[in-house]
Amino acid sequence: MKINSLDFSFVYRDFKKVLCQELGKEKALLIWKDSGEEYKKLVSAHSDIKGDSKMMVLPAAAIYIALRKHSDDALTMLMSYGRKIGKRIGRVMYAVTSIPGVPSLLWKNMPGIMRKTSSPEAGYTRRIVSETSDLVGVDIMSCPLHDAAVRIGMPEVARVVCAMDKEYMCGFKYIRYERRGSVAEGDECCDYRLRFDKSYDPKNKLNKE
Repeated sequence: MKINSLDFSFVYRDFKKVLCQELGKEKALLIWKDSGEEYKKLVSAHSDIKGDSKMMVLPAAAIYIALRKHSDDALTMLMSYGRKIGKRIGRVMYAVTSIPGVPSLLWKNMPGIMRKTSSPEAGYTRRIVSETSDLVGVDIMSCPLHDAAVRIGMPEVARVVCAMDKEYMCGFKYIRYERRGSVAEGDECCDYRLRFDKSYDPKNKLNKE
């Protein structure tokens, strides 16, 4: 029996269950098998794509290729799944930041965290907008995950990763997240804005499916 690498993907493995629910077990297993084969092809053809781009973009692209042979709603299904996974991760973030003192500590270090995670060394082009006690903001003009999606000829799959991002970034207790634009959706930049706000509690939002 051939190993399907997608069965070991922390992010995408549960999409197999979604396929079973939406399309029936027989068709779902066929699509999942095809997805695994497409993933192998993508990894082989784009061996220079590594790290988060390999983990997040290539599986989404593989599933997208296989799924659109059977459904006109391939991207819609993936986007819906992305939001679901984003909320799941967001609930983990919420649990961590519900520990007393953690939100304040996280906020204190937020400028450094934002600089590191959006650094040119990590493949980003950015513009620091604010690093004050009230607002930490950065505009992302180019992103390695979107760049990877463009390189493999499927820029639209970057939107799946964006869907996850929009959900889990709302999971930090007392840290309000706003983003109006997205490079993956054709905007000039991804405008990340974070504000420390002790009235902000995303628990109810995260628990809604």
